[in-house]
Amino acid sequence: QERRGGRAKFSGLDNSDGATNAFDYALQIISSDIGSILLGLVGLFVCVGHRLSGIDDLSAETMGQETRSDLLAVFASGAVLLNGVSKLDVTSALAETVQLEGVSLSEIKFIGESLKKETDVAWAINSVLVATPAKTAALLSDENGWSISALGGVVPEDPSLQQAIPVSSTPILDRFRKDMSKESYLPTLQALPGKVEFTYLPQNAQEALLLPVASKNGGRSVLVLGSDTAKSFTPRDVAWCQVLASRLGTFI
Repeated sequence: QERRGGRAKFSGLDNSDGATNAFDYALQIISSDIGSILLGLVGLFVCVGHRLSGIDDLSAETMGQETRSDLLAVFASGAVLLNGVSKLDVTSALAETVQLEGVSLSEIKFIGESLKKETDVAWAINSVLVATPAKTAALLSDENGWSISALGGVVPEDPSLQQAIPVSSTPILDRFRKDMSKESYLPTLQALPGKVEFTYLPQNAQEALLLPVASKNGGRSVLVLGSDTAKSFTPRDVAWCQVLASRLGTFI
């Protein structure tokens, strides 16, 4: 298992190659993230120190003028500090990556004869597995109940789980019988009681993305994608999968 923590990288000292002289170098440091943060912090400490050191010697009128000046200085220092923080190269903490339990298919496995001649379907599923965080994929069809039409990537070792869905209750899939316009994203699958219906995915799949597929003959299908890392599908990944699922519907 692998866990990668978040980190923040300062870039101020790494971007000085374009400086032609000491003045340019100083300007780059001052305007960089680390320079802005240091200047902002120093400014705030100076404001606080100045306020505390002279508070006993000021009259009411002078204190009012000093207060306005101090507030302006605090706002200016805070803006410089915020500018530095906004420039940080921040990498967020990623969720744990696991080794999916199951066997890896060398090619797309079709269940039944209806789709075996549709090479475009195999291309579409393989494309998702290559271009997105998905490590396992299942194409399900709703014909008097949900059934498995095709599998790709890592699948359960039990052959029976590769052929049919043994559970009778599939509330997450059944949502698509009412609404085929929106995908369903489960970013932390292992934390959901409803994970028991995903028997066709590896038992330790960390997330699931379900995409409606409206077939050309009016049928209803769903492309289910699973991954080895929770919360790994970005909005761009989801949007790309939506386009591909729409395209997939023209093949089946």
